[in-house]
Amino acid sequence: MEDHYENGRYGTSIMKIKRVFLIFLPGFFSIVFSSAQPNPSIASLNHYVTAVNVHAFDSTYNDLHYLIGDNLHYLYPIYQLLGNEKKFINIFSGPVYYDLLSQSVSFVGDYEAVLEYQAMADTTHITEVENRQIGKNMQLLKNIKNVDAKRFISFIAPNYSVIMLNEAYNKPLHRAFAYSLLDELYKRGFRYLAMEMLNPMPDQELTKLTYKTGHFATEPVAGEMIRFALELGYKLVAYQDPKADDHTPTERDSIQALHLAQILKQDPGAKIFVYAGYGNIAEKSTTPDFIPMGMAFKKITGIDPLTIDQTDMCEESNFSFGKAFYNAYLEKFPITSPSIPLENDEPVNVTGTSLYDLTVIHPKTIYNYSRPTWLDLGNRRQPVYIKPSANKDVFLVQAFYQIESFGTVPGKVVPADQTYFITGKGYFTLYLQRGLYILLFKDLDYKTIYTQHLEVK
Repeated sequence: MEDHYENGRYGTSIMKIKRVFLIFLPGFFSIVFSSAQPNPSIASLNHYVTAVNVHAFDSTYNDLHYLIGDNLHYLYPIYQLLGNEKKFINIFSGPVYYDLLSQSVSFVGDYEAVLEYQAMADTTHITEVENRQIGKNMQLLKNIKNVDAKRFISFIAPNYSVIMLNEAYNKPLHRAFAYSLLDELYKRGFRYLAMEMLNPMPDQELTKLTYKTGHFATEPVAGEMIRFALELGYKLVAYQDPKADDHTPTERDSIQALHLAQILKQDPGAKIFVYAGYGNIAEKSTTPDFIPMGMAFKKITGIDPLTIDQTDMCEESNFSFGKAFYNAYLEKFPITSPSIPLENDEPVNVTGTSLYDLTVIHPKTIYNYSRPTWLDLGNRRQPVYIKPSANKDVFLVQAFYQIESFGTVPGKVVPADQTYFITGKGYFTLYLQRGLYILLFKDLDYKTIYTQHLEVK
């Protein structure tokens, strides 16, 4: 499979998704798939590519494209998946198909569809025995105190030279939490931000954010995280194995660990914030034939990193049991902000896992006109309500920083935010910092109808 960093495809990420499902969903082969669309915007896209303009995408592609020519096209992979549903289910399997849809809609800010498609991807079912076990576990959790995750991590950070945090690829929520840690960790001496999502190829761009910074780096919340890190003074490090698709999972994760160890070889006093996907940061293996990056790093360097999971205890979790456990936990212990559970003032992994040092528990998402309120990034951004012109063809609104867009083709830079949700009064809701922006109003074919300058005060 060709590498997506060079040709603008999802190749590597698809391989990772397949690995995740092989770990967590071993029995998904007898499946009945739902064709229901999560919301009217998705329904409009589906109708457009299946009935109005069946040539909106190249149906001969067997993998997903987010770059068309040399420009970002945020609707194109959604066109492909909706317009060629049967084909891509046959290529990737049903669960992977819906997980890819979940990833693709995350890029356009549709978090409700992210969760709905993830639910469609999960074909496991909770048994009555598992339900009873969850109930028993909840009864045993008696001396639990949930404390603010950002404050707790910031407090213990000086004790570590390496902190590893994970994410689910389809959940910008996790990037919003990572964003919240950046300034506090920088104050505590962390100067390297090593991210699995960064482009490891020779054409990489790590001193500013462009489409060459990395595939997942073009998701707007990831983009905001990278911009903020560079503004603070972090050095970005791409530690992904550039030949990951040709290597076994253990080989890939070991190469990642070696790349991180190289930072310490060049700068022995370095403090590194590592941001990775799913179980890559695990300090132990769940299968005999796989050594995750976190475990390999510990063996290579002798350094015990602080490993923090935030993928298990959030909406939809990683699998049905995790989702049921998460819902039961929040019913017993309501929280309003990302939290870390303590038992007798000591951190505890309430799920019983020993793979990570800490578990971050996220509250349920609150929406403002179908946009998650955590998009405010800790009050650094505010909701801005955009009223388009009388042109009824407007489908998608994108906000680009004027300083990045001036003299640049919009398709080569990453929007600060974008959405296709429109309120009953005809407004689009964007989350933006104070500053100058160029708004692009696009139709269903992703063609720019008109542009507008905006100042957010």
